[in-house]
Amino acid sequence: MKQITYAGTSFVTGTDIADSLLQLVAALGGSAATAAVRVPALGDDNTITTIDLVIGPSSEMVASVVEVDTDELIDAIAVVDLDNQTHLLDRPRAAATTSADFLTSGWNEPALDDLDDAL
Repeated sequence: MKQITYAGTSFVTGTDIADSLLQLVAALGGSAATAAVRVPALGDDNTITTIDLVIGPSSEMVASVVEVDTDELIDAIAVVDLDNQTHLLDRPRAAATTSADFLTSGWNEPALDDLDDAL
């Protein structure tokens, strides 16, 4: 398990969950995006609870390995959700352009006569 420290508070969560959360925080560091995430965590009495976080480009999060008297917290759905959010940040995004941008982009539309010649 790992203890996450963020925004003046700490919580314990599963190793895979913590690793996916850290990957998302690192990916957000290279963007202007923020994300609201919910992660499962271990409560004071070793019951499973949830933690809601808002993370962004300037988030500073620390994780450290801890020993606890309970089984590893595993939540495959939380890991997949965090990983999906991370992968979405890696995808190229379409950019809106104007017709003036298109005309000055250097792309030349072939003349209809040129198309006839090609056929």
